Amino acid sequence: MMSPDQPSRRRPSTPVRFAAATAVFALGAAGCSIDLSSWRPGGGGEEPAPSPTPVEAGPLLDAALESLAAAPAITVQGQIAEAEDQAVKETALTVTDAGAAYGTVQQSENEAEVLQADGSLFVNAPDEYWLDQDVANPDTDQYAGAWVRVSGAQLGINPGSVLTPATLAEILRGLAPESGDATLENLDGTSAYRVDLGGGEQNRVWIGEDSGELMRMEIEQLAPEDADSGPRTRLNFAAPEAADIETVYDDILAAAEDGLGSSRDARLPVNWEGQLALECADGGACTVTGQAVDESGGSGDTTVLVRMDAELTNDELGAQECSDSASLAAGETAELTCEVDFELEASTEPQEYEIAGDALLSTRGLSSDARDELIATVGDQREATLSPEEGAGSAEPSADPSAEPSASGN
Repeated sequence: MMSPDQPSRRRPSTPVRFAAATAVFALGAAGCSIDLSSWRPGGGGEEPAPSPTPVEAGPLLDAALESLAAAPAITVQGQIAEAEDQAVKETALTVTDAGAAYGTVQQSENEAEVLQADGSLFVNAPDEYWLDQDVANPDTDQYAGAWVRVSGAQLGINPGSVLTPATLAEILRGLAPESGDATLENLDGTSAYRVDLGGGEQNRVWIGEDSGELMRMEIEQLAPEDADSGPRTRLNFAAPEAADIETVYDDILAAAEDGLGSSRDARLPVNWEGQLALECADGGACTVTGQAVDESGGSGDTTVLVRMDAELTNDELGAQECSDSASLAAGETAELTCEVDFELEASTEPQEYEIAGDALLSTRGLSSDARDELIATVGDQREATLSPEEGAGSAEPSADPSAEPSASGN
């Protein structure tokens, strides 16, 4: 069987510089939780100078969130953890107003490139990264160094659902206190107002005294209103330049052209159900059929594209190959079938041939049509983000760009 082409590995561009220097974090062993006390201004170090004249928090926060919501993109850098007792992940991402994202997430020493576009989330990581993940698919050995589609739960965060400027502003606005003052503190050498938020004991943001912009947030569960939970986060913010935003779109489009066509999908555990069926007729026409099944035992709206690559062989007749693709929904099965023809000539002395067959089950992150649609959508989003006065608004991501199978070879 021929192995699919592996996409070239792209490295994310250099992150933009932050107005306030980012604190240096020491990662503990896997499974540690985020201790917010030592990371806050003054925690474990010199006491910050108290604010001589606290200001009303509401108007200050409203102005900062209005500015955030109107931004074409934001860059975040810091730490996330899925829960109190889960491993800490270092995160550096630039997220545009359309939900396109590019950057890195690192757990322990294993770093993954992250790409999100048109509602689809992908990572590109070395083999060591995947050894730490709870993924076991027939094509897992193809994941290392390739783009693999994942869910937000698998990555630990879904940037497009919580970190677009407008969405994040809405989430934080939902945590805004009904009353109270903002306290001026020394945030890594920059004067910033700390605003304590509602919804938890450790929800707060810092707003630059001079800039009036959001500089840092600590949120116990960063989640949209309709979600039950979200990651624990402490992130610094910066406003990327237009050139940085353009580079994000360049990187996404380059990856879509070079690697997403052969990307894999780790969102569901798939396998064959039962035995493959092989039927051959007089003349050498053979059909192989298999049932692919989602082994998660769950349900939901996730659909992955599965592919069968079959090879039928005979010592005298040689080998013939065929393939088929289908959409597999969570909790369901999908039939895959394909045919070959050894084209045996008619004979007055018929001869029987023993045909051996094997079929490899694999996944694809996108069909070829879905990839073309993604490229077109990202192009529209790029124009709308970088030239909002000329665009009609950001393009909406597709509901599930992998749902329809394609006849592409890889």
